[in-house]
Amino acid sequence: MLKHVMYLLACSCLAATFTGCNQLTEQKANQQDKANDSTRPPTPAPTENRATFKLDTTFKDYRFSVSTRGDGTLRNLYVGIGNVKDSTRMDTIIEKDVKGNIGGVAVADLDKDGQPEVYVFNISTGTGLNGKVYGLVVQKKGAIKINTGDIDSLNAKDYQGRDSFYIQNNELVRTYPAFGEGQPQALTTDKRKIIRYQLVKIGNGYTLKSKS
Repeated sequence: MLKHVMYLLACSCLAATFTGCNQLTEQKANQQDKANDSTRPPTPAPTENRATFKLDTTFKDYRFSVSTRGDGTLRNLYVGIGNVKDSTRMDTIIEKDVKGNIGGVAVADLDKDGQPEVYVFNISTGTGLNGKVYGLVVQKKGAIKINTGDIDSLNAKDYQGRDSFYIQNNELVRTYPAFGEGQPQALTTDKRKIIRYQLVKIGNGYTLKSKS
């Protein structure tokens, strides 16, 4: 009788083991079928959400945190503005779909009204390396975006990108290599064009105007 019971238990274990093996085999087969199914849409690559640029700085009573998040070519720009005496609060302005790379950040008071502005200099990717500026005037009631139409619409015949931006003598300065007509784009030259911009208040807004 004991031998008979042991025989039944052994058969039951073998049956359970066989069933488990069959289930594993079927699962592997289903996974392989899904992998080989060319009609299924490809799995999208995960979006990069880490900070690709970050800079913290202060100016008078203000503190600023400038950062970008996103993939290699298209990012969101975050400009945080707070008070140096209160590290628990910071208001953040978001500029979406910024293309290219951040080339620098400057905080200044170009119009000498006692309130700072923050300027973020951006350089596009590719062969052009065209420059763009994102600017904000900081006020007690909030931040106002600066109109940069004069910078964005530059169409001089000697302009082929490769901008540099900096602040000098209460002006925003833009320089770029000036190319003559017929010169190859890869040609390097020591001749640089300089354009100076002043911050001008127009109505309730602000704009960067080039000096003629």
